Amino acid sequence: MRVLLYNQLDAARIPKFVKMKALLEKEDFRSAEVKKVDDNLYRARLDKSNRILFCFGRYQDDICILVLEYIKRHAYEKSRFLRRGVTVDEAKLPIVSPGVPEEATELSYLNPELPTFNVLDKIISFDDRQDEVFSLTPPFLVVGSAGSGKTVLTLEKMKEAVGGVLYVTRSPYLVDNSRSLYYGMNYENDDQEVSFLSFHEFLESIHVPATREMLFTDFARWFSRHRVATGLKDPYQLFEEFNGVISGSSPERGCLSRDEYLALGIRQSIYSHEDREKVHDLFEKYRAHLKDSGHHDANMLSHRYRDLVTPRWDFIVVDEVQDFTNVQLDLVMRSLRDRRRFILCGDSNQIVHPNFFSWAGLRQYFYGLSGVDQPVNLTRVLNTNYRNSSGVTELANRILRLKRARFGSVDRESNFLVKSRGDNAGAVALLPNRPDVTGQLDDKTRQSTRFAIVVMHNDQKAEAKRSFRTPLIFSIQEAKGLEYENMILYDFVSGDEARFREMVLDVAPEDVMGGELKYARARDKSDKSLEIFKFHINALYVAVTRAVANVYLVESNPGQRLFDLLGIKVLDGRLDLEVQQSSLAEWQREASLLERQGKTEQAEEIRNRILGIQETPWQPLTPDRLRVLTEEAFAANNKIRAKKKALRLFEYALLGHDRARLSRLLLADFRPARRLEQSLKILVQKYFMPYSVKRTEAVRALFERYGVDYRDTFNYTPLMLAARFGNPGVATMLVEMGADRKLVNSAGLNAFQIMLRETTVNARYTRRIVPDLYRLLVPGDLTLTVNDKLLKLDSHKVEFLFCQLIMAVFNMMFPDNMRRSAHGFRAADIVRLLDPLALGRKFTRGYVSGVLARNEVDRDYAYNRRVFRRIGHGLYVLNPQMRIRISNDWFPIYDLLDPME
Repeated sequence: MRVLLYNQLDAARIPKFVKMKALLEKEDFRSAEVKKVDDNLYRARLDKSNRILFCFGRYQDDICILVLEYIKRHAYEKSRFLRRGVTVDEAKLPIVSPGVPEEATELSYLNPELPTFNVLDKIISFDDRQDEVFSLTPPFLVVGSAGSGKTVLTLEKMKEAVGGVLYVTRSPYLVDNSRSLYYGMNYENDDQEVSFLSFHEFLESIHVPATREMLFTDFARWFSRHRVATGLKDPYQLFEEFNGVISGSSPERGCLSRDEYLALGIRQSIYSHEDREKVHDLFEKYRAHLKDSGHHDANMLSHRYRDLVTPRWDFIVVDEVQDFTNVQLDLVMRSLRDRRRFILCGDSNQIVHPNFFSWAGLRQYFYGLSGVDQPVNLTRVLNTNYRNSSGVTELANRILRLKRARFGSVDRESNFLVKSRGDNAGAVALLPNRPDVTGQLDDKTRQSTRFAIVVMHNDQKAEAKRSFRTPLIFSIQEAKGLEYENMILYDFVSGDEARFREMVLDVAPEDVMGGELKYARARDKSDKSLEIFKFHINALYVAVTRAVANVYLVESNPGQRLFDLLGIKVLDGRLDLEVQQSSLAEWQREASLLERQGKTEQAEEIRNRILGIQETPWQPLTPDRLRVLTEEAFAANNKIRAKKKALRLFEYALLGHDRARLSRLLLADFRPARRLEQSLKILVQKYFMPYSVKRTEAVRALFERYGVDYRDTFNYTPLMLAARFGNPGVATMLVEMGADRKLVNSAGLNAFQIMLRETTVNARYTRRIVPDLYRLLVPGDLTLTVNDKLLKLDSHKVEFLFCQLIMAVFNMMFPDNMRRSAHGFRAADIVRLLDPLALGRKFTRGYVSGVLARNEVDRDYAYNRRVFRRIGHGLYVLNPQMRIRISNDWFPIYDLLDPME
């Protein structure tokens, strides 16, 4: 049996490892003293004090042993791979019988030669090409199709960096997903200060703008008012020209002047010289509109920030680099201390967001930036696909051959085909757009989350909705980043038939159906076909590659030459497809996923049409309503004025340990405030019995009616209530359904902070509940502004935990308002609050004091986050100048945490 070693382990530092490896290879588990520790986790005895931790992996018919960890001196509590809360008593561990256990981790690939493996959120084995790239020293560029593993590879490469490390991309969803991958299986690296930022957040980390970014949807609405007067018809082309040419092409000059724009060469602009004056005239109106509408252009803002950005990162990864303009990328690189310490990855065949990107131009830029001699090859291509079926991959390759045959090679970096390593053959079917065909297809797929529909343009969605009842209908811009088992392309070609007909002129079948891509540039340098048709050919490629298994093309004119060239025949006979149906839980997860990706239209469609989400019949006690209720409950002399309103206020305060309101009610002689423990039991029986029992059916019934993040009468979400009453079963169900961990209640607390608060008042809660709830509830980060600059505190950093804890107990410890008093936190307070959590580490007063001191607002320290202010000797508060982001809005930190103000 093969024994593979985690790539971050050094076999030379593991005592007697060579002998142990030989025993495991022979499956001599008895001599190795193998015992089972947890689900598919085993230990082997190296000597009296030391152990190795391993699991079994399976790829096809092969079983292997994957050595994960070296356990020194029985210190299982420090293990990265054991679940939190699992205790190991070696005397009670079951001995493994001879023979390989049936349980094993399924691997998507296993390199037959490589002796090591990597770990993100799962175990990864690199193929030979990936391993070659992984061994490179930066700088380099990684080019790869969707599913080639380029993001996984670059994330693993990031782990080798030391100091300040930045991962940046345009997509906020990709940022969150990559961060989750990076820290998968509890990865830690004390040599790094890592930040995962979207490009918008990167701009905010320099200075938070007072305006909102102009997105294409905003631009399209503005352009519709000028379409007739200018004679310019295509908003995508115009947006690309504004974004990629006029405002985004020149880092030094910023926006091109009229003369500079008119002087551009033929291949440097989409538009002819005759149209450029109209384009630039409209661009000046666009600039004026930005000022009037409260928007900013990301390129123009990037150019303004060139003088503000300072070198602060020791290593940078730019993912999906094809979505960046030159100006944006230049700004990112200006924040790099050593201009050679970067990795870029992307795929120019996936460009559907206009920016005039080319690998050749990027390569020239970096030759000058990093001082690398031009003959050095900075680029590596990954051309193996681990996601799509072989049928989908072959269709994608034919589209690439068509692109090369019609337009010539764009550049050497994009001149490659893809090899599929998937086991699924998949299918590609061409169907006529007739009511009987679409009706049959709709009946069989409309209730499934595994089928999605994509159209070329946003205005085609309405037509698609007349034929299909699924809420999963996307324009091609929305489809970027999606992945479905089956994709239905609805009139994708027929909707732009003239364009596609012109596109395939003079292309022969032999150019498309086989052979490798040969590098050859277009002979006619004045030919602007690629610039004109790039959106359409790339859109077809992106739409096809969103499908993991099968592609269905539903076309009003299936007899077009394009389909003949691509080898797609009209389906002969009935569609052999079973009725597909997904559960309500699957639809709920899909809605939550789409919302995180910014696809709010489809998420709302799912909730309204599939899940049947209803409005709650009550009004949640929002902060504004809470202030009104507080005023109405008391008379001017602090006497109870309205008993019903006082009771509601009391219930709210009791639920949230709101000592300020509880004290005021007690002073006003509100009798239930004298009997808090008894009153809490009544409160639970009245409102919260579903959260106090292990069974989850009652809570499920509520969120299936009102949505997984609905607000109860006290403005708590179900996840907050699961945290308040310590119910890991309910919390697990809600997290699996996509519950949002960052939402806050009227006291400004999220579910994680509510859990932290409960640990300070309920010792039984802490002992029994925290190990399970902590992992479920902890959000990925805390987003703040300090000195008008974005600060993203990652949950793996101790400053994150300290800030969350202080926010959680703020109103309990200082109900009389910290801003008007000298109250604060000492290191001993934080140690006392953290100690019950049993987080696998012991916090000492000296360590906590050091963390507080090095993050003071006025401290000179390289990684000072400036989140604390010292108000006395050893006495700290949260920096009162900070603001916190809740959804898309910023709130002063104490305004959020002080509802009595």
